[in-house]
Amino acid sequence: MFDFNTLPMYFLGANAPGGFRSRFADNYDPTDGWRAWIIKGGPGTGKSSLMKRLAAAAAGAGKRVELSPCSSDPASLDAVLLPDEKKIILDGTAPHVVEPRYPGVCERIVNLGDCWRDDAFAGNEKKIIALCRENQALHARATRYLTAAGQLARESCQIALSCTDLEKAAQFAAGLAARLIPKRAGSPGREWERYLSGMTPQGLVFFRSTVEKTCGRVVVLCDPYGAARGAVLSVVREIALQRGQEIVTCRSLLLPDAVEHILIPGAGLAFCTEGRYTHLDPAGRRIHARRFTDMAALHEKRGRLSFHRRAQAELLQAAGEAVAAAKAVHDEIERYYIRAMDFAKVDAVAERLTTDFLA
Repeated sequence: MFDFNTLPMYFLGANAPGGFRSRFADNYDPTDGWRAWIIKGGPGTGKSSLMKRLAAAAAGAGKRVELSPCSSDPASLDAVLLPDEKKIILDGTAPHVVEPRYPGVCERIVNLGDCWRDDAFAGNEKKIIALCRENQALHARATRYLTAAGQLARESCQIALSCTDLEKAAQFAAGLAARLIPKRAGSPGREWERYLSGMTPQGLVFFRSTVEKTCGRVVVLCDPYGAARGAVLSVVREIALQRGQEIVTCRSLLLPDAVEHILIPGAGLAFCTEGRYTHLDPAGRRIHARRFTDMAALHEKRGRLSFHRRAQAELLQAAGEAVAAAKAVHDEIERYYIRAMDFAKVDAVAERLTTDFLA
């Protein structure tokens, strides 16, 4: 059996403060030669199994493969990307609904709903609807906890910002990025937005190994409150794009508008933030945010910061428990659809799609 843990992984969508954040439709470009296969179908219809089959076949054929696990169930896949060949297959159902922008031209819909028996749901309609509503309510609960945790994270960041010399941080970042980021001839800069962290049934998951697999050199900014990272990473981003690099910008889980990591795979280089919930290999070059911080002034605020940290940890635990409960309900919903599926038809779809996807 193929070991998917050997491949780089990102979340293309994440449970976040304010609701689910999706980057699915932003991770392929129909105007730049990309081809997309958008899978439609209910839970338990074989979307993830089909994508795992394609990913294993592509990796076995020596292609560069990137995976996007589902944040609500990291054992399942939401997308498979072949970046060198500009191909993506993705789950286009809720909560990350994707509709083709150029259907038939460079996007194809794969409808697994054609592989179920409609009469198989007879007599279970009310049960399925009730389970779906319960699942939605649990995700809404997780969102409320994450929103509260995000508000505390934002306030802690604001406290630390008041003690941070942002101009000094930006100047330092400019010198560092200018030395480390090479120019890429004959190519405009390109940015993809993804997440390296996600709230899952197992709690907060951080794909640290993706950094190690895609970038040989890592610059780690140790910044527990995220105060300096905005100034540092905005400069890194600007210089990398100016020098024609293709970058992967990874947003913060709790502060979705804030950049937390920038990966530059073509240069084998990453700039990552190490905070309360994102720990990186200590072997990388480490820069401590305290070099830009008035530590005496920050120390005076330690009481509030300590309270925020404890409350935030409890809220994140509660969010993870809600997501785990939602997954348990989702598993019940899947059982109804699994019984309704004609998996011989699904296998036939998979055979055709494998040939098409790997051509």
